[in-house]
Amino acid sequence: MNDTNNQELKDLSFINEIKSMAVIGTSQKREFFFLMSHKENFKGNIYAIHPKLNQIPGFDNGSEGRIFSSLKDVPEDIDYAYITVPPSQILDVMSDCVKKGVKLASIFTAEFSDSGTHEGEALEKDLLKKADNKVRLLGPNGMGMYYPRLGIAWRYKFPTTIGNIGFISQSGGISNLVIYSSINLGIAFSKVFSFGNGADVDFVDLLNYLENDNETEIITCYLEGIKPERGEALKRVLTSLKKPLIVVKGGRTKAGSKAAQTHTAAISGSEKVWDALFDQYNIIRVDTIEQLLHAAKLMDFYGLFNVKNVALFSISGGYGVVLADLLEKYGLKVPQFSPNIQQKLKEKFFTLGTSSRNPLDVSTQVFATESMRDILDIALSDDKIDALIMDLPSWYLNQDYHIRKNSGFEKGILEAFTSLKQLNKVVVVIIQTANCLEDKTRAVKFLTEQGIPVFENPLEFVELLSKISKYTQKKNARSAI
Repeated sequence: MNDTNNQELKDLSFINEIKSMAVIGTSQKREFFFLMSHKENFKGNIYAIHPKLNQIPGFDNGSEGRIFSSLKDVPEDIDYAYITVPPSQILDVMSDCVKKGVKLASIFTAEFSDSGTHEGEALEKDLLKKADNKVRLLGPNGMGMYYPRLGIAWRYKFPTTIGNIGFISQSGGISNLVIYSSINLGIAFSKVFSFGNGADVDFVDLLNYLENDNETEIITCYLEGIKPERGEALKRVLTSLKKPLIVVKGGRTKAGSKAAQTHTAAISGSEKVWDALFDQYNIIRVDTIEQLLHAAKLMDFYGLFNVKNVALFSISGGYGVVLADLLEKYGLKVPQFSPNIQQKLKEKFFTLGTSSRNPLDVSTQVFATESMRDILDIALSDDKIDALIMDLPSWYLNQDYHIRKNSGFEKGILEAFTSLKQLNKVVVVIIQTANCLEDKTRAVKFLTEQGIPVFENPLEFVELLSKISKYTQKKNARSAI
C-alpha cells in the first residue's frame, strides 16, 4: 500500500443511517449470544445467517423470514454485518458482504495479525483484499460498535440512554467496562467502537469520524498504538480537532508494550513521542480507565471549566487540611475569601468548634440545613472562587447515627448542593464509604441525577480538575491567537 493510501481518511458518515443488519455465524454453542444481544434493542430489521438452522429459539417469534443460510439470500439491502465465523470461513463471508453491498462489517473473529503468526498476518491481508475498500471493516478481533440511538449493542443490557460521549477502544473488555460503568456514573455514550486490530478502520479514522459527528461532544479512548505509516494522518486529524480528547495510552512500559503486541498487534512507539504529541495537540492524558470515565463525567456535567481557586467545606477540620494539601499538589489554590464574603460567612456561623475561613470547618452546623444553604451560596458567590468541594461522610445520611432525629436533613443538604448549579461553577461532593452504603447510594443517585458529581475519594477527581483546567486554558489561548 503506498504512502498516499496510508494517509487517507475513510468516510464513515453512513453509520448514522444504518437501517438493517445481519449476524453472520450466529452460534448455537454460544446460545446465539451476539444475535440475541443485537436483537434486544435494534431499531431496524435484523437477520440471522446460518447454513443449517431455520429456527432459533427466541428469535423466531416475530422474526419469520429473518433466518437465511446465506447473506446473498436476504431480500433487502444490509447496511451492517456482525461476523463471528471461524477464520477459515472469513474470506467467503467477506465475498458475500461485497456482493451484498454491506457498508460496515464488525469482525469478532480473532487469530489474524493479533496471533503473531505469519498465517494470521497473511489472512488479515487477504481479508483486506477481499473487502476491496467496498466494505469498511471494524476489527478483526474487536467487539464492534455500540450505538444506543439505533439500538446496536453486542452485549445484553447495554444502556439505551443516548449520550454525547464517544469512546474508541483497542480493547473489547475495556469497552464493556466503560459502557456498563456509565449507568451508575450518570453519563451516556453517543457511540463506542471496539476496533481490535484495526486492519481497515483504525483509531485515526474513528477519531476523525467522531470529531465530525454531531451526536458527539466529548471524545474518549483507550489506545495501544497505531501503525507507523498512519502517523501523518493522525497529525492531520489532531490539527483540526476541536472537541476535547481524553486518552488512556496503553503500552507505556516494556511489559505493557509487549502485551499490546500480543493483544492487537499495535505498535505502541516511543513514550517520549506520544508525550510530545499529547502536549502539542492539547490532549488530556489520564492513567486509568476510571480516570477517563471521571474526566468525561466532569466535562459532561460542567462543560469546559478553568478552576484555579477552590472553596473547601469539611465536616472535619483535619479532612479539610488533607484536601487543601492535595489541591495544592496539583496546582489548585485554597485562598481566603474576599473581605465582604468573609464577613457574611462569619455572620452565618453560630456553632462552637467551627471555622468560617477557607477551608471551612462546618462541624455539627451541617445539621442546620437552612444556614448551610446560605453558607454554601455565599462562599461560591465570591468572584475569586471557581469551585466548591465538600465532604459528607455516609453516616450523616442515616438517622440512626443522629443524636437529634431530623428526617428533613438529607433532603435539605442535598438540595442545598443542587441549588448551587445556578451559579455556573464547579461543585463536587465527596461521600466516603465508611459505612451506611445504602444511604450513600441513595444520595449519590439523587445528586447525579441533578448534575452534581459525587466521588468517594478525592484522588478520583482532584488531578482531573487540574488537567481539564489546563486543557481549557490552552484551548482558550490558542483561540485568542
